[in-house]
Amino acid sequence: MHLNWGGLILIAGGIYALLGAFRVIRLSKNPEANELWLRKYGPMMKILSPLVILGGLGELFGLFK
Repeated sequence: MHLNWGGLILIAGGIYALLGAFRVIRLSKNPEANELWLRKYGPMMKILSPLVILGGLGELFGLFK
């Protein structure tokens, strides 16, 4: 089995965005800016982040070739 290691970048980015959307990590040192970002992009990131992670897994295992 050949792994495409470029998929790890998508997986890491998806995990980072998902943790930010669920307020596990802070995406900004400024609390007001962080809350503004979460109100604006949080719901969208809760939906898109798992899709990015799945896409990264597909890329990692070569499902899109």
